[in-house]
Amino acid sequence: MTEVNTEDKSLGRPARVSAYQQLSGLLTALKSEEISINDAMNKIQLKDTKPSRPYCKVTQNGALALHGVTKQPIVLYADQWNKLMKVTRSDYLDNYIKYNESRLKYRTNRKQNSKESLDSESEFA
Repeated sequence: MTEVNTEDKSLGRPARVSAYQQLSGLLTALKSEEISINDAMNKIQLKDTKPSRPYCKVTQNGALALHGVTKQPIVLYADQWNKLMKVTRSDYLDNYIKYNESRLKYRTNRKQNSKESLDSESEFA
């Protein structure tokens, strides 16, 4: 297969290769019969791009964006994050959640829910 130079000489780390470049390389290899269709399909399989843990980025406006907690990043300025952290360090939120627990809803894992619903259906079958 035709290899793309993936070494960034200036930084000494692998360079980013765009999805277009990757697909182009796979198509070239398929045309020249260097790889099989099955091998190409295996390389195309999309990976779960969700990070394993939340991460932060600084936006163009100088705000801090927290990614990986919700679908959209949570974006606040530094002073807002400081206020939020001050509240979370106190017992205020813990007490509020305990007091209002009957009214609050919790998100559940969709995969877990579908598995539980399948298990419960099989019990009644």
